[in-house]
Amino acid sequence: MIDESQRKAVVLDYYERVNDKDIDGIVKLFDAEAIVVDPVGAPPVTGEEAIRAYFQRVVHEFDTHDVPGTPTGAQDGQSVAIPLKATINNPQDPTGGGRLDVNVISTFQIGASGLITEMRAYWGLTDITPAGT
Repeated sequence: MIDESQRKAVVLDYYERVNDKDIDGIVKLFDAEAIVVDPVGAPPVTGEEAIRAYFQRVVHEFDTHDVPGTPTGAQDGQSVAIPLKATINNPQDPTGGGRLDVNVISTFQIGASGLITEMRAYWGLTDITPAGT
């Protein structure tokens, strides 16, 4: 079990790597058997190859830029929750010019190894607005 401040640092490092479009760096933060669910309700993405493919899409197709809020630790020795605003390309706009803001709450489970074992993103259709509004 890693301490709360270390868990929060892993989560903030994750967002920095997403914003830097560092696919290799992102994947290295995840356990080989990690699970990513984004949004909650979608099928889980599991395993290194699937997680790499998922983040290729996040970084390149959606051109995601995340602005994380303050992470909050849990007393279970593994969990962190964090609010964020994700700005992404609108998948409905074939020109790629339309950007969207998505209000998200993400939860992370950090294993004893210091790697992410689970990430879940909570957002619904009412959490999406045109960027900058």
